[in-house]
Amino acid sequence: MADQTKIIEALRNEEYFYMISHMLPDGDSIGSLLAMGEALQGMGKEVRLFTPGSIPYKYRYLNHSAKVEHEIFDNDPNITMVVLDSSDVERLGIFKDTVLKSKKIINIDHHITNQRFGTLNLVNPEAAATGEIVYDLLEELQVELNESIAESLYVAISTDTGSFKYENTTAKTHRVISSLLEYDLNPGAISQRIFDERSLPFYILLKEALSSIELYEGRRIAVMTLSKDLRERTGATTDDLEGIVNYTRNIEGVELGILFYVESASELKVGFRSKEIDVSELAGRLNGGGHIRAAGCRMQGDFESLKNKVMTEAFAVLKELQS
Repeated sequence: MADQTKIIEALRNEEYFYMISHMLPDGDSIGSLLAMGEALQGMGKEVRLFTPGSIPYKYRYLNHSAKVEHEIFDNDPNITMVVLDSSDVERLGIFKDTVLKSKKIINIDHHITNQRFGTLNLVNPEAAATGEIVYDLLEELQVELNESIAESLYVAISTDTGSFKYENTTAKTHRVISSLLEYDLNPGAISQRIFDERSLPFYILLKEALSSIELYEGRRIAVMTLSKDLRERTGATTDDLEGIVNYTRNIEGVELGILFYVESASELKVGFRSKEIDVSELAGRLNGGGHIRAAGCRMQGDFESLKNKVMTEAFAVLKELQS
C-alpha cells in the first residue's frame, strides 16, 4: 500500500489539516473524525473538523464534538484535506468544491464503492469500519490513545458493525475492540445511549413506517415509504430516520428491504438493506453506493416513476440471486 506509507508521512510531517466527514453523519463518520482529530492535535498539529450537517444528538456527548464546524471554510489549497468515511465527493455537500481545490486530499474509507477521489487513498473494504482503519493509522503513528479517543473509535466501530452483529465483524474487529476496552470504557452505557434510547417521535414515525409496508415477490422484498411532511408532523427529526429501514430486512423471509423517503416533490432518498444481496451494487446502478448489506441513493424526479425504476432494479437483482 504505497499510498498508506505516503499518508503516514503526511500525517507525521505536515502541520495543518482540515478533516471532513460526510453529510447525514453516522457513528463511524463522527467517531473517526473525532478520534483522528484529537490524535493529530495531540501530535501538535493545527486541525479543524467539519461535517456538512449537524451531529445527531446521541453522538454529541463524545469529547470534542462541539468543536465540529458546519459552515463553509475559506479555501487554502495548501492545507491538507483529510476526508473520512465518504465514498464520493458528492457526500461532502457544501464542502465538495473547496476540497477539490486542495493540492492534497487524503481519502480514508472502507466503502467498497469508494471512487478513490483523493490524491492519496487509503480504502480498505475489508475493514469493518473507517474507525478500524483510523485505529491502525494511529498505531503506525505511535499515538498514545486516551479514554476519549478510544471511546470515539469504539462508537465508530460498534455502530458500523451493528453492535458487532453484522457479517463485517471480524476477528480483527474484536481484537481492536479488546484493545480499546483497556481504556476503562463502559460498553453497556455506550450501547444503551447509541442503540437503545430513542425519542418518542421516533416510535411514532416507526409506527407510520410499519403501517406502510408493502411486500413483493413472494414476500422476499419489503418496502416502507415515508415523507418529509409525515416526519415533521410526528415531530421526528432526520436523525430519527436512522435505523428504520432495518425493520424491513428483519421480517422473516425478506431478503431485500427498501425505504423510500420522499424529501420533496422532486427528490427521493432510498435506503437498501439485505441478507444476501449486494445492495452496494444495486445502489450503484442508481448512482448511489454504500456497503454490501447496507446502501442507498438519492434520485431526482417524481415519486411514482422513481419508485418504478428502483423496483425494476430490485426485481432484477433478486432474480439474479435466485438464478
